[in-house]
Order: sequence, then C-alpha cells, then structure tokens
Amino acid sequence: MADGFEENAEFFTLTYEAPLRVASHREFQKIAPLLWMRAGSRGRRIDDISSGWDVADTYGVLADLDQASDFFHELGVHEEVRVVYIVTDEDRLFESLSQELPEHIEAVRLYESYLRNFEIESGRGTL
Repeated sequence: MADGFEENAEFFTLTYEAPLRVASHREFQKIAPLLWMRAGSRGRRIDDISSGWDVADTYGVLADLDQASDFFHELGVHEEVRVVYIVTDEDRLFESLSQELPEHIEAVRLYESYLRNFEIESGRGTL
C-alpha cells in the first residue's frame, strides 16, 4: 500500500468559459479532456492544436484543413486511432475528409466555434 497503486485518476472541473475566448480557439485546452473522454479516455491527451493538427494514441484532431495530407499520413502510423475530430464549418469539406478515413475511424465534426459545437451537440448527447 505504501508504494501506491498502478492505476491513476484525473479529476476535471466543469467551468463556464467566456464565449469570445472559446470562439477564437483560445480555450482548446479546456475542451481537450471532453474530446479525450469521447475517444475512450486512453493514452495521451491532445491539449494543443496550434500546429494545425495532432494525433494521439486513440484519436486525432485536424484543425488546419490545409495540412490534411500530413494528418492522414500520421493516421496511417497510429493503428489504434478510432476517432478523428475535424474542425470546420463547411459541410462539403467535412464530408470529403470523412470519406478519406479508413472505415474503422469515426469522424466527428467540431465546428470552428467550439462553443457552438457544444450547443448543437448537447441536444443529441454526443459529447
């Protein structure tokens, strides 16, 4: 018992954020735990997408669609990825990128205003 347990736990605090800060992408790190939990709560959590995209153990986030080819290349290296979040307001771009994903990867759309995404998705219980 003195050595502790192999398991670990992380506690999250649900807060209200200023809509303008969320809408301008300055609060991604505050919604990052929600995305990680939605993807299965396993492996590394993506807390920063300032480079335009990132791929962790079980999920990826694509925010800069101009870097989609690099993102898809990296997805090929991570066979355990099951969920990809694509940040866009454009229906056609989302559908086009979703079709390029392997069948075992679920595409989830995040609107460019994260706040708007949670308003829309809250009615369906997705996130």
